[in-house]
Amino acid sequence: MGLNAWMQAGIPNLDKLETLDWVQAMAVCPQDPRWHAEGDVWTHSKMVLDAVLSLPEYAYFSAREQLVLQWAAILHDIGKPVTTETDEKGYIISPRHSKIGERMSRQVLWNLDLGLREEICAIVRLHGLPIWALHKEKSHRQALLAGQRIHNKLLTAFAKADMLGRVSNDQAEMLERIDFYKELCIEAESWEQPFSFENGHSTFRYFLKGEDWPAQLFDDTKFDVWAMSGIPGSGKDTFAATLKLPIISLDEIRKELGVKFTDAKAQGRVAQLAYERAKAFCAKKQSFIWNSTNLTADMRLRLLQTLAVYNPRFRWVYLETSYEKILEHRSEYIPTANLQTMFRILDMPLPYEGHEVRYIRRG
Repeated sequence: MGLNAWMQAGIPNLDKLETLDWVQAMAVCPQDPRWHAEGDVWTHSKMVLDAVLSLPEYAYFSAREQLVLQWAAILHDIGKPVTTETDEKGYIISPRHSKIGERMSRQVLWNLDLGLREEICAIVRLHGLPIWALHKEKSHRQALLAGQRIHNKLLTAFAKADMLGRVSNDQAEMLERIDFYKELCIEAESWEQPFSFENGHSTFRYFLKGEDWPAQLFDDTKFDVWAMSGIPGSGKDTFAATLKLPIISLDEIRKELGVKFTDAKAQGRVAQLAYERAKAFCAKKQSFIWNSTNLTADMRLRLLQTLAVYNPRFRWVYLETSYEKILEHRSEYIPTANLQTMFRILDMPLPYEGHEVRYIRRG
């Protein structure tokens, strides 16, 4: 699926989109009238698209950036139908809809150009940040890390359109907050371009330590941990073999222990043995490869926090391929239902999760 089938005259074809199940779910999803008097989620999304196209700054963005903004308008609230509920006060809320929406958008756009897809997904995930950043701790950090994923200038333009594309009494206040976010980004040196870290070591340590302002650190790492990430069947084994380094493979450990992929209770033993071997390599300052799916941010963070004490250079390699090829390569070993679950829970490795992060799409 490319976007061409869903476009007409250079913008999203709303008539075509309204035949899709995920759009139909948005069209019947209510919103709290205090903040969205315009009605359902799809009505709001269409209004945001109109607002995007009417932004004074829209004409100054590149064609690619315009495409990102258009599809962010369509998709930014795709997570609301599966997260919307009524709280104890009777208000309609949609907790975590941005996080869930990012994952859903990635599934919808899976076969789109990877870089373009992830820019759209970044706005889906972060579209509320310009409103709430100044009310969060370490607001500079929030802006700086957001800028590593998507230019804050583009994110801020979208947040403005999101506010203009709804009917509420607090619109003027929200637009003022977005202006404050712009000033924050300029101060954080992360407005039109990502903040320029001294090196990959400074970037990674800033992310891992949770500091408010990045330090310029000397890269004193002595060995590499190459960590694979991707859904089974994406080509991780093939890439790992090209590095000519010792490999810790969770699949191979399962075979060694006679553990099936579907045996959830035994996965703890597999992980424990893998970590023991990883620590042994780290203690010797020997470079090695960690070959596992590492599909969620929590999975990857556990690996980073466990091994960071040895001060390695973390090199992430994320690989993917088409949905059809993944099913073709792995459905014999992993049930299709399990593979589909992996697509649903996938969190992409972010650019600051290691000293280096590579993204590879094959087919």
